[in-house]
Amino acid sequence: MSDKKLSFLGVIAVISVAGAIFVSQSANRKKQVSAGAGYLIQGLDPAGIAKIVIGRDDEAFTLGRAGDGFVVENKDNYPADTKMINNLLTSCMDIRTVEVYTEDEANYKDLGVAEANAQGIVKFLDSGGKIITGVIIGNNCPSGGMYYGRSLNDNKVYVMDNVPWPGASPLEYIDRNLVSISKADIASITVTSPDGSYNLISEANGTETVLKELPAGKKEKKNECDQVFSAIMNLRFDDVNAVSKIPDLKFDREYTCLLKDSTLYLIEIAQKDSKTYIKCNVDFTDKTQVRKEEGVESQEELQKKEAKLLAKEKARNLQETFDGWIYEIPSYKADYMTKPLVELVEDINDANDVNAPTK
Repeated sequence: MSDKKLSFLGVIAVISVAGAIFVSQSANRKKQVSAGAGYLIQGLDPAGIAKIVIGRDDEAFTLGRAGDGFVVENKDNYPADTKMINNLLTSCMDIRTVEVYTEDEANYKDLGVAEANAQGIVKFLDSGGKIITGVIIGNNCPSGGMYYGRSLNDNKVYVMDNVPWPGASPLEYIDRNLVSISKADIASITVTSPDGSYNLISEANGTETVLKELPAGKKEKKNECDQVFSAIMNLRFDDVNAVSKIPDLKFDREYTCLLKDSTLYLIEIAQKDSKTYIKCNVDFTDKTQVRKEEGVESQEELQKKEAKLLAKEKARNLQETFDGWIYEIPSYKADYMTKPLVELVEDINDANDVNAPTK
């Protein structure tokens, strides 16, 4: 997820990783010659890239530089995943040319290297909108694993090796992880709907999930309770939009998760047209100040204070990430997070039932 208004870490990582690879290529490899083997893209300075356009004109999406990183312009400028940007840059710079296949533009369409019918296109643009360089990936070659392709700065069509797939959707350049926690870290879950609310707590060293208040004559359905309790674990989203882009949503349900370290996640839930949308909020509920005590503190106390400060900082960064965004989540996760109490309990039919609540 990287702490995804928004903290960008991209440019330093992009320049250091991609730049280092470029230096390595320049220092240790011979310059590409027109007759055959070499590297398709040489001399690309990542710091000079203002935009990256991926795909054909009718399907293209744009990654634009913003501050110290990149954003996905087609997704309301949501921050792009730095790792994915690095991978794209380095993989494009690693494309190898095996041989020149043709220089005749009349062959472009048949080889899939015309912009209108290419399998993949990546364009690197400067701040003035001028193309720095790029690659057009065409059809598969008869020899396995290779493709026809060309540089945007060169009319020659090459047989190319080590060719990446640049992606077909802007979501491929977004870290879609929202919350990653373990079940053992969860202290309690509260589910609230227009019909009321209920609480699930962790017992038996985190291995058992039980209702805090069990209705008379009922017992828990263990699997269903566990599904609700664990719904926030590894929470991912299918799509994201700015709050202003999806008006008139009614957030009338909540899923609240309190962690044992005092971090509180509040998920506001709205459902519309068979889709479920959420707004995420996070807070560190322990407001006591961390102070340096007089005298020598034990290693255990120092570790506790460090853990508290780290958890507090993580919550603050996550809240900055979540502000201003609405996420669409998978239907199965939505079902767990909105499950009514009646689906978590069943009648006690046997007085000796081992799952019956004790008085």
